[in-house]
Amino acid sequence: MQSQSDTRWKRALDSVLRLARLERVEPTDESGEVEFLRQLCRSLVHDLPAPQRGPVELRILRSQGRADLWNLRSHLFGAISLAHGEHVARERLQQLDAHWD
Repeated sequence: MQSQSDTRWKRALDSVLRLARLERVEPTDESGEVEFLRQLCRSLVHDLPAPQRGPVELRILRSQGRADLWNLRSHLFGAISLAHGEHVARERLQQLDAHWD
Protein backbone atom coordinates (compact mmCIF):
# COMPACT_ATOMS: atom_id res chain seq x y z
CA MET A 1 0.00 0.00 0.00
CA GLN A 2 1.34 3.40 -0.99
CA SER A 3 1.43 6.24 1.45
CA GLN A 4 -0.08 9.59 0.59
CA SER A 5 3.37 11.22 0.38
CA ASP A 6 4.54 8.60 -2.14
CA THR A 7 1.59 9.41 -4.39
CA ARG A 8 2.25 13.15 -4.20
CA TRP A 9 5.91 12.58 -4.94
CA LYS A 10 5.10 10.48 -8.02
CA ARG A 11 2.61 13.06 -9.29
CA ALA A 12 5.16 15.84 -8.87
CA LEU A 13 7.82 13.79 -10.63
CA ASP A 14 5.43 12.97 -13.49
CA SER A 15 4.61 16.67 -13.89
CA VAL A 16 8.26 17.65 -14.02
CA LEU A 17 9.10 14.91 -16.52
CA ARG A 18 6.14 15.86 -18.71
CA LEU A 19 7.31 19.49 -18.81
CA ALA A 20 10.87 18.41 -19.57
CA ARG A 21 9.67 16.32 -22.50
CA LEU A 22 7.62 19.24 -23.86
CA GLU A 23 10.59 21.58 -23.68
CA ARG A 24 12.76 19.14 -25.59
CA VAL A 25 10.19 18.39 -28.27
CA GLU A 26 9.14 21.95 -29.04
CA PRO A 27 11.50 23.42 -31.64
CA THR A 28 12.81 26.88 -31.00
CA ASP A 29 12.30 29.36 -33.78
CA GLU A 30 15.76 30.82 -34.18
CA SER A 31 15.64 31.14 -37.95
CA GLY A 32 15.02 34.90 -37.85
CA GLU A 33 17.80 35.44 -35.36
CA VAL A 34 20.23 33.26 -37.31
CA GLU A 35 19.44 35.16 -40.51
CA PHE A 36 20.03 38.45 -38.71
CA LEU A 37 23.40 37.18 -37.45
CA ARG A 38 24.32 35.99 -40.97
CA GLN A 39 23.60 39.45 -42.35
CA LEU A 40 25.61 41.02 -39.55
CA CYS A 41 28.58 38.75 -40.32
CA ARG A 42 28.33 39.61 -44.01
CA SER A 43 28.29 43.31 -43.17
CA LEU A 44 31.51 42.88 -41.19
CA VAL A 45 33.37 41.59 -44.26
CA HIS A 46 31.62 43.61 -46.99
CA ASP A 47 34.68 45.72 -47.82
CA LEU A 48 37.24 42.92 -47.98
CA PRO A 49 38.89 42.09 -51.31
CA ALA A 50 36.94 39.46 -53.25
CA PRO A 51 39.53 36.66 -52.85
CA GLN A 52 39.32 36.99 -49.06
CA ARG A 53 35.61 37.78 -48.83
CA GLY A 54 34.35 34.92 -51.04
CA PRO A 55 35.30 31.93 -48.87
CA VAL A 56 34.22 33.69 -45.67
CA GLU A 57 30.82 34.64 -47.13
CA LEU A 58 30.33 31.07 -48.30
CA ARG A 59 30.94 29.79 -44.78
CA ILE A 60 28.55 32.41 -43.41
CA LEU A 61 25.81 31.34 -45.81
CA ARG A 62 26.35 27.65 -45.02
CA SER A 63 26.08 28.18 -41.28
CA GLN A 64 23.12 26.34 -39.78
CA GLY A 65 22.77 28.07 -36.45
CA ARG A 66 24.18 30.32 -33.77
CA ALA A 67 26.87 27.79 -32.84
CA ASP A 68 28.18 27.68 -36.41
CA LEU A 69 28.33 31.46 -36.55
CA TRP A 70 30.11 31.60 -33.20
CA ASN A 71 32.70 29.11 -34.46
CA LEU A 72 33.18 31.29 -37.54
CA ARG A 73 34.47 34.21 -35.44
CA SER A 74 38.12 33.21 -35.78
CA HIS A 75 37.83 33.12 -39.58
CA LEU A 76 36.13 36.51 -39.58
CA PHE A 77 38.84 37.93 -37.34
CA GLY A 78 41.59 36.50 -39.54
CA ALA A 79 40.14 37.83 -42.78
CA ILE A 80 39.38 41.29 -41.39
CA SER A 81 42.75 41.63 -39.66
CA LEU A 82 44.61 40.69 -42.85
CA ALA A 83 42.85 43.44 -44.76
CA HIS A 84 42.49 46.15 -42.12
CA GLY A 85 44.56 45.20 -39.06
CA GLU A 86 43.78 43.66 -35.69
CA HIS A 87 42.35 46.83 -34.17
CA VAL A 88 39.65 47.11 -36.84
CA ALA A 89 38.94 43.37 -36.58
CA ARG A 90 38.41 43.64 -32.82
CA GLU A 91 36.11 46.63 -33.23
CA ARG A 92 33.99 44.87 -35.84
CA LEU A 93 33.74 41.62 -33.91
CA GLN A 94 32.51 43.51 -30.85
CA GLN A 95 29.31 44.11 -32.82
CA LEU A 96 28.93 40.36 -33.20
CA ASP A 97 29.96 39.57 -29.62
CA ALA A 98 27.16 41.78 -28.29
CA HIS A 99 24.62 39.19 -29.50
CA TRP A 100 26.10 36.42 -27.34
CA ASP A 101 26.10 38.22 -23.98
